Amino acid sequence: MATYQFTGDQEMVFPSLGVTVQPGDTFDAPDGIVASNLTLASAIKKTTPAPSAPTTPSAASDTTQGA
Repeated sequence: MATYQFTGDQEMVFPSLGVTVQPGDTFDAPDGIVASNLTLASAIKKTTPAPSAPTTPSAASDTTQGA
């Protein structure tokens, strides 16, 4: 099985798979399916922001103390 993403701009029905997809949907199907506007989801690079370090309050400095 492979995960595919539908990249078309209108709803599409795959009757042999029993799947109806909307633009951007992903679904699992047998390997080797070829159709227009269909891409292997693993081939799509997903960008996720790097986790940020937790912030801790800093101590008051000479320039901010007693303003």
